[in-house]
Amino acid sequence: MAELKKSLGGVQFFSIGFGGIVGVGWIVYMGLWFGQAGPVGTVLAFLIGGLLMSLVALCYAEVGSMYPVAGGEAVYAYRAFGQLASFVVGWALVLMMTAVVPYVSISLAWILDVLIPGISGPVLYSWRGQDIHTLSLVIAVGWTFWLGIINYRGVQSAARFQDWLTYGKLVISALFIGAGVFGGSTVNLEPMFQASPDGSIWPGLLAVIATTPWFFGGFNEIPQVLEERSATTSSRTLGLIVVAAVLAAAVYYALAALSAGMVGPWQDIIKAELPVAVAFRTAFGSELFARLVLVAGLFGIITVGNSAMMASTRLLFAMSRARMIAPAFTRLHPVTAAPVTAIVFVIGFGVFGNFLGKAGIAPIVNVGSTAACLGYFFTSLSVWRLRGLEPDRPRPYRLPAGVAVSFLGAAGSIFLLGSSLRQHWLDAKGSFPLEWLVIIGWNLIGLAMWIGARSARANLAAGEQERLIVGEH
Repeated sequence: MAELKKSLGGVQFFSIGFGGIVGVGWIVYMGLWFGQAGPVGTVLAFLIGGLLMSLVALCYAEVGSMYPVAGGEAVYAYRAFGQLASFVVGWALVLMMTAVVPYVSISLAWILDVLIPGISGPVLYSWRGQDIHTLSLVIAVGWTFWLGIINYRGVQSAARFQDWLTYGKLVISALFIGAGVFGGSTVNLEPMFQASPDGSIWPGLLAVIATTPWFFGGFNEIPQVLEERSATTSSRTLGLIVVAAVLAAAVYYALAALSAGMVGPWQDIIKAELPVAVAFRTAFGSELFARLVLVAGLFGIITVGNSAMMASTRLLFAMSRARMIAPAFTRLHPVTAAPVTAIVFVIGFGVFGNFLGKAGIAPIVNVGSTAACLGYFFTSLSVWRLRGLEPDRPRPYRLPAGVAVSFLGAAGSIFLLGSSLRQHWLDAKGSFPLEWLVIIGWNLIGLAMWIGARSARANLAAGEQERLIVGEH
């Protein structure tokens, strides 16, 4: 059985989780969130989303401690609901995690263009009303390949890179968030909520909440690398780190929204490009604060992309090891034990996505949110299901009131899934949503992958697939 190198500790797992959650979205999307829900509405939406995600994260903590192997949600779904559910969940999450790669690469080029005006170069073509510039595309593609190189060198190299940037981002963020909260005014938060034409604040709140599965996505990248934990790192500790990453991210998003809303009248920035940077520049008359925001976003881009690359390649490796997709994805580097074929696949997907430009960011986020909800739903229900199927299996972390939390997490996931699909339809304004076309196309690719691996599955001895999925566990 092909196995991944075991060298990660608790600090690395937190930086993979938190660094995988908090990237650049709060800089890119803050104007849209304020326009939909208002500043206090945005704070409330992310606290609600964080609470819902913490319920799901608690479920991950229990089942992840039971099965600390590569594959995460696909493993839990296999044990609880069988092979087909495992494949569906796994393939949906491959979409979510690989979609992060073009998302961060496009955002990286965007941030650099603001930090270094004119770096984007001449217009190459346009898509959905947005120009794609030559040098911006080169930067995005180049960064995608660099992510692949970092991960090709092995998980320890990628994890050290993740640590430095995650904790550096926190230090920088503390500077401008503190300046916004202590140097701003609550008067600027008025009106606190953005109401719809009929006077209700709920449509805006729900629109922001619908994106939270994506913007909290990243904590579920920890289970994908659990197989690579060092011998001194306990499964219980790792389960609690999953929850800690979600709660820390919820606080971060809420404080970032609060500080951006307090530094100046929020209605003046919602149409601006990268509105958080504009808000701090305007409020303090200083380019320094704007650049601190952008550097924090730049660090966040890198950590999110690196986490997604690590997690998506491990998930592809695990699905291939179980013969749900072609066995070629189990190929490991002979020295670093990096999943080489999986890295090449994710790079290819990322390069293709880079050609969508900035107009592709919103569809990528929307599709990723939908895919994430499916994984959250099955993982939450796995706690209940496995309590019945495997009551005596050791649970290093046992969730208090586990069955109740399992159903609450599943219900929250369905609510978020429905909100996500509803938002696709509303954004399409009567036409067929682009996100649904992407989902249909991805499912067709998955079907081809499943059929292509059929002979490999047929050649497995009885019980062999289960051993390949859960290993010694």
